Amino acid sequence: MLTQVLFCFLAATAVASAIGVVVVRNVVHGALLLGLCLTMVGGLYGILGADFLFGAQILIYVGAIAILFLFVVLLSGRRAEFAEKPLNAMAPQAALAAFLIFALVGGILAQVREALHSLPPAAAATTSSVGDLILGRYAIAVEVLGLILLVALVGATLMARGLDKERV
Repeated sequence: MLTQVLFCFLAATAVASAIGVVVVRNVVHGALLLGLCLTMVGGLYGILGADFLFGAQILIYVGAIAILFLFVVLLSGRRAEFAEKPLNAMAPQAALAAFLIFALVGGILAQVREALHSLPPAAAATTSSVGDLILGRYAIAVEVLGLILLVALVGATLMARGLDKERV
């Protein structure tokens, strides 16, 4: 019973904060809501028993990606450009397109669910097997991802300082 209440709370908070990311005008508030949403998703992983995904969600997405977004927003110093009205004259067409996309994705998920039920059960991934993949087979990809994040951080710093035409 407590698990169900906790699941409903985490799911509702995740959905509400995800909607808030899209609707809120202030970009700093949007970045903070993104961090809250990603934290709630991590909590959902935790109560579902996926310990590795819980840790990865909190460390990677909340601890790195959301903080990086907040870092870029605060260092850019261009809040006035981001504080525009999020809705425009295309809102009805966007709502119709979103409904059609959700219907399409729902149909695809229903077919995938039926196909997955016909497959034999696979072996569960353990933390050590995922660690072996990250540090063994996909070590180069993880290093490249780290370099890409480093370049993004350097770019955010340059945006914050401002590029003069003479330095380029």
